[in-house]
Amino acid sequence: MTRLAALLDPSRIAVLDRLPDGRPGLLRLLAERLADAHAIPGLDAPAIIEALATREQLATTAVGEGLAFPHAKLPGLPAARASVVLLPAPGLDLGAADGLPVRLVVALIVPPDSIGEHLKLLGAFSRRLRDPTARQALLGCIDGVELLRRLGDIDVLPR
Repeated sequence: MTRLAALLDPSRIAVLDRLPDGRPGLLRLLAERLADAHAIPGLDAPAIIEALATREQLATTAVGEGLAFPHAKLPGLPAARASVVLLPAPGLDLGAADGLPVRLVVALIVPPDSIGEHLKLLGAFSRRLRDPTARQALLGCIDGVELLRRLGDIDVLPR
């Protein structure tokens, strides 16, 4: 199995002590964590914000149970990147069908030629994080180090 933590760099994980300023603030925060314009030309925060916001305009990526999976395809990206952010209670209203505010956000950006890869990753994330035990373990984290450690226990895809 591939571990969720294998897609993550510790700098792309955060346990926040205050809520971002709505959806735009959340997307900005995620984009800043996913950006790396020095290593990958064009992979800057504004480009990522635009891609994530364009996807959000189609439909919310808040899937219920306090989970959201913002995602987008970005040209020039050599491999998938993920960022995980744990929001403080009560969470952020992102329009989930169940009406629950979002507390756990897994953002994913993938290369444009990765046909279906992002859907497989999102499906795997969703299945794993909808498990109440796994979700509660993550919601109880107090810092990014603990969040990364607990994410390391979650398998997302067969090798």
